[in-house]
Amino acid sequence: MKRILSLVVLVFLPACAHIGLGTSQRDRTSVWTEAHQAFEVGEFARATALFEELSERHPDTLEGRESLFYLGVLHLDPRNPNWASLPAEMSLARYLGLDEARPGAIHRRPEGRTLLQLAQQLNMPPQARVPGLQPEVVTREVQGPRVVVPAQESRALAAEVERLRSQLAERDATIRQQREELERIRRTLTRPAQ
Repeated sequence: MKRILSLVVLVFLPACAHIGLGTSQRDRTSVWTEAHQAFEVGEFARATALFEELSERHPDTLEGRESLFYLGVLHLDPRNPNWASLPAEMSLARYLGLDEARPGAIHRRPEGRTLLQLAQQLNMPPQARVPGLQPEVVTREVQGPRVVVPAQESRALAAEVERLRSQLAERDATIRQQREELERIRRTLTRPAQ
């Protein structure tokens, strides 16, 4: 009896692994969910790490393939402090390459193509980009804030300005006198001896 039971278990055990959710599937699904939750709340570094883990550990699964799309999106998200269009381009190119190798393997081909083109444009020199992505010189007149000084402060400031002007005039007069004295000394020293 034990022998028959062992044979039944051995025969059906491999089938259960394909039908049911094995530890790899549960792990993959929980990492996928966790990555999306991190992305949703703006934990970009954590979401990036989780999507990278999925793409590396489960490259032949739907989650592993689609994680490449999300890595591209994460790198293009302007809210991401580690925003970078070059890694976005690489992830999206890898994602679209999966569809060329195995048609139907990915689900976001149009979005991936659009985001890839955007990343490629952002990686070009600004003047080589399409007109909508070229930087524009924007000039705008900004009126400074109007400062209202109370009358008492205004009088005090006017008195301070007047005091500083008189000090400046005194120093200028002193400098003029010293220059004249210096010139007189030079003339005295350079006179021919008699």
